[in-house]
Amino acid sequence: MANPYKNLTDLQTAWLSAWTVSAQQVFQCWSHLFELQQSFLKNAQQHQRSHIEIASGPSFLDHYGRRAHDIDPERDV
Repeated sequence: MANPYKNLTDLQTAWLSAWTVSAQQVFQCWSHLFELQQSFLKNAQQHQRSHIEIASGPSFLDHYGRRAHDIDPERDV
């Protein structure tokens, strides 16, 4: 006599194996994401500024973006 639950058991087994494989892939993706984030944060510590750059006046080596905090009283009135 044929087992009436064989098809249901095969379906549940296939679903369980597919779910475990997909869960494993999700956890591998998360671990890869956390590793990338950790390496990004390690590099951020190396490239952070340890001093404040305030331009003391116009000079030959002064860059354009460093003078953004200056106030022009004739223009800003």
